[in-house]
Amino acid sequence: MIEKRFRGKAGAEKLSGGVTMMMNRFGAKRLCVNVGLCLFTASVLVLSVSAQDNPDRQHRVPAEFMSYLGADWLERVERADEEQPERVLDSMALNKGDVVADIGCGSGYYARRMARRVMPQGRVLCEDIQPEMLDIMRQRAADEGLSGIEAVLGTPTDPRLALGIVDWIIIADVYHEMSQPEAMLARIRSALSPTGRVALLEYRVEDGTGDQIKADHVMSVRQVLQEWRAAGFALVGFHEFLPSQHLFFFGDVDRADNRNVLYDYDLFDAMEAELVEVEARGAGDDLVRLRIRRRGNDPLLVTSPVATYFQAPEGRRDMIARRDGWVLLDDDDWHDWTLRAVGRQRSLDASEASDALVVHPPSMAPNIEAVLRAVQVGTYTVSNSPVLYPPRTHVVDQAAVWIADTDATYVELESEIAGPRVPASYAAAFALVFVDQAGIDVTTRPIWNDHDRIFSTLRDQGLTLWHQLKMQ
Repeated sequence: MIEKRFRGKAGAEKLSGGVTMMMNRFGAKRLCVNVGLCLFTASVLVLSVSAQDNPDRQHRVPAEFMSYLGADWLERVERADEEQPERVLDSMALNKGDVVADIGCGSGYYARRMARRVMPQGRVLCEDIQPEMLDIMRQRAADEGLSGIEAVLGTPTDPRLALGIVDWIIIADVYHEMSQPEAMLARIRSALSPTGRVALLEYRVEDGTGDQIKADHVMSVRQVLQEWRAAGFALVGFHEFLPSQHLFFFGDVDRADNRNVLYDYDLFDAMEAELVEVEARGAGDDLVRLRIRRRGNDPLLVTSPVATYFQAPEGRRDMIARRDGWVLLDDDDWHDWTLRAVGRQRSLDASEASDALVVHPPSMAPNIEAVLRAVQVGTYTVSNSPVLYPPRTHVVDQAAVWIADTDATYVELESEIAGPRVPASYAAAFALVFVDQAGIDVTTRPIWNDHDRIFSTLRDQGLTLWHQLKMQ
């Protein structure tokens, strides 16, 4: 029998027009520059781990935490519509007298709102690793006439919360910044009361609604559950009512009532165990549409890995998922499930709705799997230089797959990989970087014969440096 599994601050500058500067923890300016219409972001000084350090194991790169100098961004007016904090707190059903904590609280955006719901009988613990952020929180709370919020100065490995007392912890767009998540999750778990819960918010990888945020500031359901399950948490709630964010509720796996646990399964495990029925159809050159339903009576959260392979009938183009996916099966109906995808065979027409597709695991095409995993991580470094953030567009992903999997030259690809946001030369250059990160020698690919033509017109210093190093 298949094993049931508990798989169970944002310093994310938006990639909008113009130039945005923010100070990082070392006092260096973080500069976001757009070429054309939101083409790419330039280098930023960070100390995060490079994706190519562990190409087989690492499924994401922790982001650098946001400096207190960017605290005003946490209080932007648009945040109320973008993140709907009051609706999030409504779903948590806080009570007067609850002990609550906001980990990575920043300016206290959520802590102040929780205080109005649990005080005066309750306690609000506002934790951050920057004392300056806590000073900002205190001033904002005072300006709003709030008292009793307790500032807690934590560390990157310990939020320094008392053991066993917290009824609700909220972590809003912060977990992705934790450089040592295993240690932090252990401390968070030990701080929960016997019925304590954690509300976790992260911007989405899967459907593109989080693509305005930097790649290391978003997470998929699959990524989150992989890490939290390993840390001893059970998923006890999952909500997708927010425009761009996942909302997870976690409890201690040793204390969770199994009747309230939402079990999750890998798509292929669920198919093998006959827990689900799945039908897949083509949907053009950038999507695959699935219909799926559960066979049993229990709710299931099913996740699919990046590079899930969809084999088309003869004469049509096979499709490969660009990102992780998820679907919640909480009733007996068929559910529609759409995955963003790229095609494999350039010479064939894209699969359409009349084409039934056969679903295969990513191992069907190992080189493509390695490339798309690198693309989903979405960042790269050049030697000891800053981390760079390529645009997350269909044409870049498609170019990377075709470079890795075909013998196409740049002349043959140029017209097919040019998009409204990314010129063909940039798409090819970024794609070459991802293919390189996947462990494929790009200098042996036919497109490399035109490397001078591709890189000579680029204005991205990171790409230029990468090219120079490849030529050495």
